Amino acid sequence: MPRRADLSDTFCPVGRSAELLGDRAVLLILRDLFFGRRRFEAIVANTGLGPQLVSARLKLLEKEGVVERHAYQDKPPRHEYRLTDKGKDLFGVLYAMRGWAERWAYADGETGDGPAMRYTHRACGTDVGTATVCPGCGAALGYGDLKGEPSPALKAEQARRTG
Repeated sequence: MPRRADLSDTFCPVGRSAELLGDRAVLLILRDLFFGRRRFEAIVANTGLGPQLVSARLKLLEKEGVVERHAYQDKPPRHEYRLTDKGKDLFGVLYAMRGWAERWAYADGETGDGPAMRYTHRACGTDVGTATVCPGCGAALGYGDLKGEPSPALKAEQARRTG
């Protein structure tokens, strides 16, 4: 398999961000962290990724300053992963990907009645659709501003993954 070009020293901002975010495992782990899954076992179960891959990507995200590891148990030692400000700032990237997918990645009716994920603005309760500004109150939407509700199809898929 050909080696991928190292873009960590490019001056191109898209290339620079692709160096970290161009990995499917990283994106799935970030998605889970945005949904409040902080523990290794929960991330492995929900993403469907192997434990070695999740471990390697969490170490990378920690090295890059996107997550911090926090102990929640001493014996045996267990850690959870929390987004840093740098990590929280990636919310807009994943939210934009979600918006694109809701519009283009599904066949008609594939997700059931409505989108795969329905988001409401916590501050005013408005269903925001795929907007980046709340249609109800006009506030810009960012990390922590939305409450997500998976469609029945997505809930069933998550239940199958987590057992």
